[in-house]
Amino acid sequence: MRFTSKTDINAPLNASFAAIADFEAYERHAKRTGAEVTRVDALSRPGPGMMWAIRMELRGKLQKIEIELADYEPPNKLIFTGGTDSFDAEVLVELIALSARETRATMTVDLKPKTLAARLILQSARLTKGSITKRIRKQLNKFALEIENRVNTA
Repeated sequence: MRFTSKTDINAPLNASFAAIADFEAYERHAKRTGAEVTRVDALSRPGPGMMWAIRMELRGKLQKIEIELADYEPPNKLIFTGGTDSFDAEVLVELIALSARETRATMTVDLKPKTLAARLILQSARLTKGSITKRIRKQLNKFALEIENRVNTA
């Protein structure tokens, strides 16, 4: 099942990409929300092959999530792959400069079930795809505002 959303960011392309590729900020945020985040690669600079192991409680169950940065093309594209015992996922983030001060961000999330239970969950999600897409768009817009605030106050 695929979810796609886009938003415009009032910040230059390079600044937007730098904020989106701030992996340490994601790690700090996840830890603040109660997740255990472990970096499992030995890379010293951002690039394909960066990996994280995450343990967190989601809907009352302990989830183990593995995430890998599969593609890293500054300042235009990031692809993350990973999953849990039930799902495989791919997240594509693309950035396009609309002008010198504005960037369009497009995010595509592709979920694939690995188990029968996961297949049933996605089947149910198809019925509410509109509301799920709306929630993703809301979070993406919120993140765009955070990037704008960070760039414009720096």
